[in-house]
Parts: sequence; C-alpha cells; structure tokens
Amino acid sequence: MTPALLAPAALGLLVLLVGPLLAHLARRRPQDDVPYGAMLLLQRLQQLQRRRQRLQDLPLLILRLIALLAVILAVSGPELRWPGDARDSGPRGPVVFLIDDSLSMDLRPDGGEDSLAARARAELGRRLAALPEGTRAGIVSIGAPAVALTPELTADPGALQAAFAQVRQGQGATDLAGALQLGRRLLDGAGGTLVVLTDEAGPVAVEAARAELDLLARQEVGLEPVVFSAEAPANLHITEAEYGEGLEGGSVRLVVVNHGATAAEVPLVVELPGGVEITTFVEVAARSSAEERVTVPRSNEGGVGIARLRDPALPADDVFAFHLPRVGASRVLVVDGDPGHTAAASEVYFLERALAPWGPAGGARAGVRPEITTPVGISTLDPAVHRVAFLANVSDPAPLLAELAPFLQAGGGLVISLGDNVTADAYNAALGGILPGRLGRVVPLGGDDRGAPTALPDTSLPLFKPFSRGGRASFGAARWRRLFEVEPVEGATVLLRTEAGVPLLLERTVGRGRVLLLTGTIDLGWGDLCLQSAFMPLIQRLVGQLGGQAGGAGERLVGAVGAPLRIPVGGAIDEVSVTGPDGPVPTQRAGDSLSFTPAKAGAYAVELPGAPPLAWVAVNTDPVESDVQRGPSLLAVAAEVAPEAFVVRLDLSRPLLWAALGLLLLQGALAWWRDRAAPAAEEPDVRAA
Repeated sequence: MTPALLAPAALGLLVLLVGPLLAHLARRRPQDDVPYGAMLLLQRLQQLQRRRQRLQDLPLLILRLIALLAVILAVSGPELRWPGDARDSGPRGPVVFLIDDSLSMDLRPDGGEDSLAARARAELGRRLAALPEGTRAGIVSIGAPAVALTPELTADPGALQAAFAQVRQGQGATDLAGALQLGRRLLDGAGGTLVVLTDEAGPVAVEAARAELDLLARQEVGLEPVVFSAEAPANLHITEAEYGEGLEGGSVRLVVVNHGATAAEVPLVVELPGGVEITTFVEVAARSSAEERVTVPRSNEGGVGIARLRDPALPADDVFAFHLPRVGASRVLVVDGDPGHTAAASEVYFLERALAPWGPAGGARAGVRPEITTPVGISTLDPAVHRVAFLANVSDPAPLLAELAPFLQAGGGLVISLGDNVTADAYNAALGGILPGRLGRVVPLGGDDRGAPTALPDTSLPLFKPFSRGGRASFGAARWRRLFEVEPVEGATVLLRTEAGVPLLLERTVGRGRVLLLTGTIDLGWGDLCLQSAFMPLIQRLVGQLGGQAGGAGERLVGAVGAPLRIPVGGAIDEVSVTGPDGPVPTQRAGDSLSFTPAKAGAYAVELPGAPPLAWVAVNTDPVESDVQRGPSLLAVAAEVAPEAFVVRLDLSRPLLWAALGLLLLQGALAWWRDRAAPAAEEPDVRAA
C-alpha cells in the first residue's frame, strides 16, 4: 500500500499545532516577590501543584495535538493506494481463467512431487466448481504459444471440464501477452474478469504484456492474479555446452547457472551420440555460474550430445542438447583393382594418402580410416560399419553387385574410378542399374602429352562449395590424357567437366545412397588430378558428402521447445520422418520442406529410412524459464500502465474527521474528570504541607 495526499498544500495548517503548545506553556507570574513566612509555605505548595499539573496536562496536550493533526490531514485529502481491480466489487460478468503451463510452473518446492502447476490446476478446479450457475467462462493456457482451450465463452460445466482436462504441463516459454489477448477476445468487449493463475517468474513475461494490460483497462476488463511460488525458489540449469578439440580427441565445455540463494553441488552427465556416458560433479555458488569441462573419448559417433543435470527442483530443464562432430575415424572400404608390385605403384596409392594424410595411425585426426582390400574382400562391406566405398579400376564388377546393391539401399556412398582394367561392356552389363551414365569408348584428349585441362568447378554445388574460399583454381591445373565417353542417365548430374565439356565426375542417387563416377583414373594413369592441391580436400569432401562423417555430415540446426522448425528436404519429402527424444514426431509438409514443433528438449533427427540423417537438430528450453525467481508483479505493472483501472484507492478524509471528533470528545471528558478529581486530591497535600 502507498499513502498519498490529494491536497498537499493543506499541510501548511500544521503551524496550528503551535497553539496548544503555547497555551500549555503560558503562565502568569508576579513581577515582584516579597518573601514572608506564609508566602514560603505557598511557594512550596505551588511547586508541588505545578508538578501535578504538568503530569495531568500532558495527556490532554497529546490528545489535542492529535485531534488537530487529524483535522489538518483530513483537509489535505489523504488516501491509500495499492495495485488491484479498481472496480467497486469483485469479479463481474463472464470470467476467463488463464492458467500458466509454461516450464517454470513445473518447479517442485523442496524437490517434492507437488509442483506449482499441480497447485494451479487444483485451484482452477476449485474455482470452476464454485462458479455461480449460468456464469459464462473460458480457459486459456499461457505456455507459448498461448491457446484458447474453449473456442468461446460457455456456461456449460461439461465443456469447461473438458477444456480443463486439456491443461498439461509443458516445457515452453511463457506467452502471457498472447494469453491476455486471447482472454480479452473471448470476452469480446462485454467486460468481465481475467483470472491469471501464474508464478510471475522471470523478468520478461510480465513486462512484455504492458500493451495488453493497457487494452484491458480500455475495455474495462478486470484482472485478478493468483500467484503460486516457492518460499525459497531455487534451480540449476545448463546454459552452454560446446565441443572443442582436445589432447585426447576433444572436450565439451559446459556452463551451469544456479538461481538459488545457496550453493549447490549436483551430478552432471554427458551422453554422447554413440551411447557413452561421462559423469562428473559441478559445484555452483549461490546466484552464480560455474564452468566444467568433460573430455570426449578419442573415437565417437557424431550427432547431438546431451548434457544432463540431476536437480530435483525443475527436472524439465535439466537437459541441454549440443552438436558434436564425429570424433575419431570413419571407416571407408577401398577396393584396389590394380594393386601393383609396390605401394607406390598401387592404383589407390594417392587415394589412400588423401583419405589418411597422417597414415593409418593418424586416421583419427583426418576423420577417415581407409581399409584397403582387393575385389575378393568386398564381402567385408558392411552398411553398419562403412559409410563409403571406393572401386578403383576393378576389372570385373559383376561379383561385387550382390554386396553393393544392399549397401546403396541402406544409404551408403559409392565412388567408382575407371582405368585400363575397365571395359564398357562389362560395366554397363553388371552395374548399369547404378551407374550415373552409360560408358562408351575410351578417347584421347588434348593435342599434346599434357592432355585436356579441367574446367573450374561450380562452387554453388554442395561438393565444391568450400572451394569458393580458396583452392578452386587448382582444378584448372589438372589435365587428362584419356577419359571414358559417358552418356548421363536420367536423374544423373554432371559435377565436373573438362574445358572442352567432356563429363569428368557424375553423380546419381540409388536407393538411399549415392553413386559418383570418375571417368578417368584415380592415379597418374590417365591424368594428374592426384598431384594437385585440390585432390586431398576433394576426396575428404566426397567422403563427408556421402555420409562418411556418420551423423556429422547432415545439416546442423538448433531449435527451442515450442518454436516451429522448417527444414528443406527436397523431393523425397513423403519418406522423410523426424525422430525426437520420445520417438516419432508429428510433421507438416509444404512443397519441398517439412516443419515440426518440438515439445521437449533433446536430440531430433530428420532422416530417410536406412540413410544417414538429413539434419540433426539440438532443441533446448528457453533459459528465461529456468529463472524461477519472482519477477515483476502483474498487478504492479498493470497499475503503472493504467492506474485509473488497476489502482485501488481508499479515501481517509472522512475517517480522519471522525477520529478528530472522537479525540476532541475524549480530551473534553478527560479535562472534566481531571477538574473534578483535582480538589479531592489536593486537600490532603495542603494539610500535610
């Protein structure tokens, strides 16, 4: 409550308080004193009487001063003000209940089972049951986005109970402004009251509703907040989780915030995409943050990692999802069709070094671990282990098709390079169903021994996009002496050509996988691409584009609980699905894009059956919701926005006047009683003197 004066100038009348003081202090004394015997006795009596009079007059003086002060204050127009519904009575007309189902309402005081949301639902149930018969009411949920659970006001108890049954605890943000708007629209200008059951947590939600509060006042809509809060609200949550390179493969840096008034130490678990869990403990000072680092093993799958606290106060925000690249080497099977007598003479000598520049022991640093085999070893090709396979100048591909077909159907990537061992008829007959083009004859290129130069690639293509920043020119230095003629099949794409326009690198989708065809050799047999600076990054890029990063190659996105996500997926939209922490997620499809709204924090994968994910999505809760401390009061902000509607005023003028009159009567009665009692009290004293 706040006291206020309507006429502060009237306080100038306080000078009148000096009058009673002067009246009580004034005394007439004789100017000349002549001492004699009887006079001395009278002086002693006078001193005694003065002491008695001073003690008896003090209460009268106080009463007279207070009475005069009450009159002066009454004239100045005092009143008490406090935030509230300024209407004469309580809720009138229809009622709309706004119930907060946002994340912060899941707070469990003292870590118990009874959440603030449970208390709010119980209160809403009691109020619905107590509604007078015939009262029209509605229900709106506040969690973002706000939803009108009743399409219109209704006096049907059954409809209200059905809407009440739809109230569920969510993990979204607080959309108080949207809920007030929906409630106001349900009332449709007919007046009424919005009853808001909320925790008023955080610094944002109430402040964001100022415009709606102003509209409520203009439409004469009442406001009744019912606030639920813990005596000592506290919560810990993770605000950051970031992967970085480390000495033993990598590390995850985590930041934990404590919103409580006391220090806390809780377990912290980091769950990697491959299923590995790493547990540590984090200690956070009161109303502060702390940083913790967790070392990631040398080899681990890429995707979305999960950091999880064990804090019973608000379990729903204990999960934090973050992107994690593949740590360690992807396994790539390389079938060498022309091993040669020495390692340097092998068909795949340059390919092997482009895949693993630091050798087999350093394959983890490059992200790829090649496994070199002969055509007989194609039986080791396993879609669960290998994401990419290379066929380098293999003479007879027919026996390989039985392994390659299911590999491609499962989403694997295949790169085929040609050479002297290859015949067009054999390849067209055996692999015609998967090749990006039909092979023709081998043709010589260029008018000299140097051969035909390679055209610069189109960097708008995903495969060559990284070369837009540098290295594109080195493709032009690569020359080809011979190439296979090829006629692209329907659906195939030519990714790279010679300057004369001869197709050099083609791509085709087969099943869930993709096939790339290099119409020349991967070594120095027909060209010198393998000697150019672009060769190694091109090979690494090929492996990544074909899924060799095993979860790291998909698009990486971030999202928030309750916020819709839209993802372009191309022509295969009918087969694309989304999987979240609790399984399949409902999706909506429009054109070549897919959208969904995550309802829970965690890892989401957008994927085709049997293929590497098209996208990884790390979804987290709104950190504002984790701040469970009481924020601005809804009524206090409403009082600032529209004081004429949301400030209750109590006029104190009349009570003060009545108080002044009562004090005057009291001091009169006290003076009368003192005058009657004084002679009886003074007579013994005179005789004694």
